Amino acid sequence: MPILMMLGLNSNADLHGVRSSFLLRHYSEGNITPGAGTNATMYYLGKEWTDADRAAVRNIVKANGDTHIDLYTRSEPRRGGHVVEGHDFTERLRELNDAGLKPVLWLTPESKHGEHGGTVAEQKAYMGRMVARYDGLVAGYVVCLECDDYWSPSQVSTLIKHIKSKSDKPVAVHLTPGVGGGRFKDPNYYRDADYIYLQVGGHTKTGYKTADLQRGIRDLKEALKLGKPVVVSEYSVYSTSAEAKRFGDVMCANGAVGTGNGRNVTYCGQRIEEEVEEERDYTPIIVGLTMVTLFALYDAVLTLQATDDSYKIGIHGSKVGMTYTDDRALITYRFEF
Repeated sequence: MPILMMLGLNSNADLHGVRSSFLLRHYSEGNITPGAGTNATMYYLGKEWTDADRAAVRNIVKANGDTHIDLYTRSEPRRGGHVVEGHDFTERLRELNDAGLKPVLWLTPESKHGEHGGTVAEQKAYMGRMVARYDGLVAGYVVCLECDDYWSPSQVSTLIKHIKSKSDKPVAVHLTPGVGGGRFKDPNYYRDADYIYLQVGGHTKTGYKTADLQRGIRDLKEALKLGKPVVVSEYSVYSTSAEAKRFGDVMCANGAVGTGNGRNVTYCGQRIEEEVEEERDYTPIIVGLTMVTLFALYDAVLTLQATDDSYKIGIHGSKVGMTYTDDRALITYRFEF
């Protein structure tokens, strides 16, 4: 029967193999489209975006081989767009699913946006509303982008648990560059997360489009030691570049279960279903062959008795007898002196 090769989340809550491209071109090369005002898919739900802007983004990421798309559910007015809760995202999320792109909702943007403020209770209420409205249209959640810039590990855990109390979809944590984040290097941020969304350092520096490859391998291997699946989600400012795609390929080859910034390869940690032969009880076959042999060698009599829930078959000769019932066989032999 079909079984999942790897243990972990159920098939309804699985980000293994995720492939997205949240940054589509270098900042210096301009915006995706004139109306979008950004180079990030995160603002797809922004109220300033036109249908043409969204179509352009869908075409770009589909051409890049993506299966998922990263989206903010809130963002104060900044370059890129204003995403507000008051807008109903249902139709936008449906159009993405129809296009073969599974949305991953990033519930809190980076610190400069300011949405991380307020009490934990207010944050829980907001995230609960997002899950209640859109859970059936999304593949999973990232509780916060660069969480360690504004929340403690205990706050992040509280929010993750709240999301999980309302959804069976996976929840991921994204931090500043490095395992455990660049500020505190505290792996407790990942304690209750289903996935580590790893940011590799170096790509935001002037002159760098993609992070250092060896640094990426080291960070990935360090993160994998924590025992959670790792999506290497941020390592370049240009997901469609050959350099970013090569980086993503190397991450997949070294144990990542997904990428958020471009790759060439299709396989990257996906769970593989394989037909596994059921264990069979070969006793009846063995017994049957033995009976045939006895029947041929001796002057034997075949007996058969069956009921609704069991059966009994036997061969009895002048010296040798054999009876099989359910999973038990009895062999007799008569000695003469």
